Amino acid sequence: MNLSRVVPIKRAAHVYLVQDGKLLLVTERMDDGSIFWGLPGGKADGGESLADAAVRQVKLETGLDVNDLEFVSLLEGEMLSGSKHHHYANFARFTARCSGEIAPTDPEVLGAHWIEVADVMNLVRYGPPPEVEERHPLIWIPTRDFLEGKARAYYPI
Repeated sequence: MNLSRVVPIKRAAHVYLVQDGKLLLVTERMDDGSIFWGLPGGKADGGESLADAAVRQVKLETGLDVNDLEFVSLLEGEMLSGSKHHHYANFARFTARCSGEIAPTDPEVLGAHWIEVADVMNLVRYGPPPEVEERHPLIWIPTRDFLEGKARAYYPI
């Protein structure tokens, strides 16, 4: 893809933590007051690898330490074109083992919860701004595929 203009780049990493048929999700309150369910993880800092961002963000959002990080997929491309949220995304998904106690320290995270795999996609909400990216269906396609055992390594947007 040839980008003929300057588009902000957003790099983020999330981790699928699965134990006993349950996936760990975090909850956050959105600007519109609704509760958003998401994977633990988040934006990479400047100069930080996506794997390092995954480890740091999971610790912040859940209190858990992760190890044996394994790459699952990359979601890449332009998102939200034509909006003020337009950006180029590099979103990595990993699996890992975890240890410790759930104790989020991120002030934006309300909690971390083990959710039955069969119930995860029922918690997904799609909708307009203010949190258009988190509610964009493309964000959840790799998760759906992962939960169905059909994860692909690459998801072009």
